[in-house]
Amino acid sequence: MRIKEKNRKWITITVLALALCLMTAGIINGEPEIVLTKATSICLQCIGIN
Repeated sequence: MRIKEKNRKWITITVLALALCLMTAGIINGEPEIVLTKATSICLQCIGIN
């Protein structure tokens, strides 16, 4: 079953818009700082500094 090109275009646009909305919501909620903190902690534990 093939998706028509017109439908494929709208699906792509919708998925991209949803992804941008979710990324914006994550940035507003401060998720990048949380992720960076956890990543730093895990990396330091892996090499035995913590």
